[in-house]
Amino acid sequence: MMKMKNDPSFKQMITLLSVNFFGTFGSGMLSFAIGLYILHRTGSALGMGITLMVGPLVALFLTPVVGYIVDTRSHRGIMIAAQIGTSIGLLAFALTFMQWPQYYYQELIGLLIILTITDRFLSTALSASLVTLFPSQTLQRVNSLNQSVTSLAQLVSPIIGAVIYSFLSIATFALVEIIFELLTLACILRLTFAVVPASQPAKAASTSLDPAAKQSLFTNFGDGLHYLKGNRLILLSCLFGAGINFLFAAVNVGLPYIQVTLLKMPNTLYGLTDSGFAVGMILGGISLSMMTLKHHPFLVSLWGIMTLAIILMFLGIPVQLGWSMTGNVLFYGLFNATIGIVLVMVNTPIQTMMQKLVPPAMQGRVFMLSGTVSSLLMPLGTLVFGALFDRLAAWLILLIAGAGTLVLVLTAMIYAQKTQLLIEYPA
Repeated sequence: MMKMKNDPSFKQMITLLSVNFFGTFGSGMLSFAIGLYILHRTGSALGMGITLMVGPLVALFLTPVVGYIVDTRSHRGIMIAAQIGTSIGLLAFALTFMQWPQYYYQELIGLLIILTITDRFLSTALSASLVTLFPSQTLQRVNSLNQSVTSLAQLVSPIIGAVIYSFLSIATFALVEIIFELLTLACILRLTFAVVPASQPAKAASTSLDPAAKQSLFTNFGDGLHYLKGNRLILLSCLFGAGINFLFAAVNVGLPYIQVTLLKMPNTLYGLTDSGFAVGMILGGISLSMMTLKHHPFLVSLWGIMTLAIILMFLGIPVQLGWSMTGNVLFYGLFNATIGIVLVMVNTPIQTMMQKLVPPAMQGRVFMLSGTVSSLLMPLGTLVFGALFDRLAAWLILLIAGAGTLVLVLTAMIYAQKTQLLIEYPA
């Protein structure tokens, strides 16, 4: 045990897990409060859907800038600046809301834009740093444990957020969030970057960092785009992810709308069911950290998404059957936990695969590009499903979205098999 405590990688892992816990816990409470506030003030799935569109749209415009800066600047400096920017944005929102509460919707949109900008810089810089913080053979374990700790924060945050929401205004929530952002900043300052010796391929790739810093923004972005187009497996993952995110906007918009608006679920019970996601992701992360994958990561992810599609088709059942509130809470809590387990099995193998495949000097651009392409259709899906839930039966919308997801999964499987893609890019 003492040997583990003196191991730099172990200390790095504890610090990294702390960064994710504090950051996710604070932002989780705030996001939960914002969602409830908008639903209660507008009573519309479309009103909430518009706020969910903000992140992907802002990320789309940020794509060339974030990748360029992450690949040509200090990751540590970027993460520190992102945390400071987040704290300033939260303080500005709180003061503005207190002065002009009648413009709450515009002020919340402005806050979401600021949080999206800072989060993109923070998350991209952190993802691009992992390959230099930990040995490649431990990346899956790091990613899995990181997911478990993040999920633990997601488990606690909606429950506590629902309780505190009854006593605090949304402006006060923003001030509370500043405390957690500063705790996250303190943990970032303790991270020691590049403590793990680079492998030979990584060293070779890192030599391109200095020339990249001298390139123009769009030339640098073009290199990342060319790399993404040249790697068929990553490109397929991105395009496939775009379609899945479009369809799964039905979950992001539909679940809160069904539980809060249609089933009249109290805030505390909605927070309890929402925490089911985190319970599942904790269990999934711990399980995956102890596993060695015997199949290709892309194939594992496809199986997971197929499971999610089947779950999605049944999420509208309580609306039709008129169960008691206890039955509704148990149903959505159990289904959310199952979704959380499967999501870990979907996302973590792909994330680890990309960290191993992409040269360190290009990870900022490639990760930002892949994330943006994957979420490209999410704003459209949010808008479409937000309007549909205000007009059509919830169970029918979810059934169609689940069936569409199954079709996409089967299409991706057939394409990968016919083109021998998994042989070209072995795990």
